[in-house]
Amino acid sequence: MNRSTSNLSLPTRLALVLAIPLFGCANMGESTADVVEAEGEAIASENGLSTSNGLSTSNGLSTSNGLSTSNGLSTSNGLSTSNGLSTSNGLSTSNGLSTSNGLSTSNGLSTSNGLMTTIDGRNLVKYIAKCALPTGASLSKTTTTGIYSFQGAVGAAPGWLNNACDAACQEKISACLLALSNRDARHVAVEMVSAAPGLSMIGATGDDITYPNQEGAVFGNVFVSPPKMFTCTGTESNKAEQVKRYCIDDVGCDLFTKVGSCAAACTQTFTVGPGGKKIYSAVSCKDPSGKVWTNPITTFLRNKMEAGNTDGAQGILSTAAYSVTQAGNGDWFRMNDVQFGAVGGALKTFQATVASLTAGNTIEARLDSADGRLLGKVTTTATGNLGTYAVASGTMDTTGITGRHAVFFVIRGGSDIGTISFVELK
Repeated sequence: MNRSTSNLSLPTRLALVLAIPLFGCANMGESTADVVEAEGEAIASENGLSTSNGLSTSNGLSTSNGLSTSNGLSTSNGLSTSNGLSTSNGLSTSNGLSTSNGLSTSNGLSTSNGLMTTIDGRNLVKYIAKCALPTGASLSKTTTTGIYSFQGAVGAAPGWLNNACDAACQEKISACLLALSNRDARHVAVEMVSAAPGLSMIGATGDDITYPNQEGAVFGNVFVSPPKMFTCTGTESNKAEQVKRYCIDDVGCDLFTKVGSCAAACTQTFTVGPGGKKIYSAVSCKDPSGKVWTNPITTFLRNKMEAGNTDGAQGILSTAAYSVTQAGNGDWFRMNDVQFGAVGGALKTFQATVASLTAGNTIEARLDSADGRLLGKVTTTATGNLGTYAVASGTMDTTGITGRHAVFFVIRGGSDIGTISFVELK
């Protein structure tokens, strides 16, 4: 089985965006050598690719999981659904991109028309390159607006740099791009795994401790007209909305064709993860017509919710860099769609990852409102500086609570308790 990490979203047009996070690093900036944008072109500073435009500058290659052949590729989402890839025509239709020639050639990727002439188009090229090329390889293009260098990461089709991209190559790139999409282009860490022999470069086993939740699988071909984009749902797909992942589950991405459960649509195999859990990954999958696709990618999610992906807040001054900062007494932030499961009392532990200069502040988890039922609380410690984090843990009482709910995280203590990076209910 092979595993890696990613995410996508789709209204009338589909924009493809991949963000690879620097987990545990203070500097979340992207190298200026990665993409040299012309003066005046907007670059968003956080939360992946905007649904209107923009390129995240706050993600890099994971320093904790990296590009591992044993534990998969850990990365983050980003394919927004309102820019870039037309859903009525294939990716290689009328945009200066051809699968008949190498990306490095003018006949393979034109520098005078199509994708390379717009911000959204270059964003898409960036993530095509990340999917196709391995770490250390790059695609360089010179246009009238600047010199652009697009870095590799996944390595699903390295030969496309200088040669044609055949049907198998197109399927691999398609699965990678689909796995890296997210309707809202929010930064979400995911893990990609594939049991398909052609995708062995993204890792043979999964990390069931860090990424325990099978979200689903993606497969198809976005280069043909009309594009073929399929998803199946995994055993823990109901955890997707709480971490702000949309599209593979049945939420908000109508341009994906949903084929039911991965167990029914796909041939799966499994490995046993370091935590002892069976990690199922698709070898091949069938679409509704009966066609078998042999390069699917299965995605897995964390239980951790990135605090900066809040669905609402009061009093908090900043949610930058996927974290909540400058939160003081009485302030709160809210996460919608937290999954409590089918059996009341299933969630028993509340954890928050916090960097703080002071000790003794508390974060309360409350059900459905800022003054709702108290589920549990944690007490923060002083970590010495705002770049050093510690996990604060506490017990929860979720007796009788099932299904999805909003959870409000309420601050009690000083005027600025520090930086909250993650919250987790498990």
